[in-house]
Amino acid sequence: MNKIKKWRKNKYLALLMDVLLIVAVMLAISWWQNKDTLAAQGQPAPVFDLLALDGTSHQLEDYQGKQVLLYFFAPWCSICKLSADNLNDLRAARSEDEWVILMMALSYGNRIEVTQFVADLDLQVPVLLGTAQQMVDYQIQGFPTYYVIDETGHLAAKSMGYSTEIGLRLRTW
Repeated sequence: MNKIKKWRKNKYLALLMDVLLIVAVMLAISWWQNKDTLAAQGQPAPVFDLLALDGTSHQLEDYQGKQVLLYFFAPWCSICKLSADNLNDLRAARSEDEWVILMMALSYGNRIEVTQFVADLDLQVPVLLGTAQQMVDYQIQGFPTYYVIDETGHLAAKSMGYSTEIGLRLRTW
């Protein structure tokens, strides 16, 4: 009986160590991916004035008083295709009076390529046509990259790579 208890204890300890190792590796990868992006604590967000696919003009200043989730993507990015639909779900769950979700296309060949990406995924959020300047201003190193901008126009959070709807909700709490 004593051997069984000892074996179970060791089994649980081994499982706990495995879980801790996985979490540590995931945190290290996340840190490595984000190390060259903009600092996210209180720094003013770079301003922009861009056209959306529907022809409307969008400036960051238009959203003063609201939090903004800015999602940078490329139409050729397979991870972007997997995670972009989570933005529709997040948009449906949040009040537009308090939150704005904007997608910004970068690294695209032409407007048709972006339009096709949006149509294929039935995206319900504004899609801005970004330029190389936004890639530089926001120090985009990979896709997708997310920035959360607070009500005063300052960076509040950042992330790069795939994020589930739950992950997006946690980052935008």
